[in-house]
Amino acid sequence: MRMANSPQPQGNPQRNLFKAGIGRFILVFTLPLFLLWSVTFWPPGWAVRRSQRAALAERVRLAGGWDAVRRGCMALAEQHTNYFYYCCGDRDTNLPPAIVAMKPVSVAYDPNYGRVHMSISERYSTNGRSWPYFDLEVVTKKTDDYTPGGGEECGKIKTIAQQVADGIYEIFGVED
Repeated sequence: MRMANSPQPQGNPQRNLFKAGIGRFILVFTLPLFLLWSVTFWPPGWAVRRSQRAALAERVRLAGGWDAVRRGCMALAEQHTNYFYYCCGDRDTNLPPAIVAMKPVSVAYDPNYGRVHMSISERYSTNGRSWPYFDLEVVTKKTDDYTPGGGEECGKIKTIAQQVADGIYEIFGVED
């Protein structure tokens, strides 16, 4: 039995079912694909660099400042006149205390370029995207052919150098 004042159903029931089907399709298929796609771009490079710089500032403070880092690199260059390479797994390093305080992933001294190169962050890839790397270069002697960071490009990664103290450059890779 139908009441006289009850509202009549609005619209076409088939059309409402069609809209509900489209909504479910978007929810089940499109939204997860969008989330997977957006994860490959997260976190953005600027946010990664900000956190890397904050960690570097703390390490520099613990090392005794930029002058202590520079003195440690000069001592390393005087001790190893040919070439030096340290990787975080090496045991007998004889690294100066200021460099140890920086907690580098690797340290390399190349007398041809007159620089100590420290990798501050690891280089790895996530979700098919290269992670922006963060390094330091300390000039131990002036040479004409030296360019901070070397101006290297590797695939989509471009190297950018920025001076942070006298003769000390932060080197970071960014995706083009």
